[in-house]
Amino acid sequence: MAEGSVSREAGIEGERWVEGNDDVKVIAAGGYQAAHRYYAVVEADDYNSVVLLFNGLMWRGDVEVLPLNDMIARRKAAGNWGK
Repeated sequence: MAEGSVSREAGIEGERWVEGNDDVKVIAAGGYQAAHRYYAVVEADDYNSVVLLFNGLMWRGDVEVLPLNDMIARRKAAGNWGK
């Protein structure tokens, strides 16, 4: 194994977050390997559950967690869908 490379086991464990868990559903996950970045859309009832899912990754570099609104559901709920 080359110096500085990650073992197979560490790589497998490092991407376990893609599967989500009982508290966080991973809706979409993608990697931009050229920049060593991952992007994900997740669904959870609380912020702490998301932090716990990504806890291992937070020590490897920057992690930004942004709460988003479901704009499709919002528009439908307002009765504006299709108008």
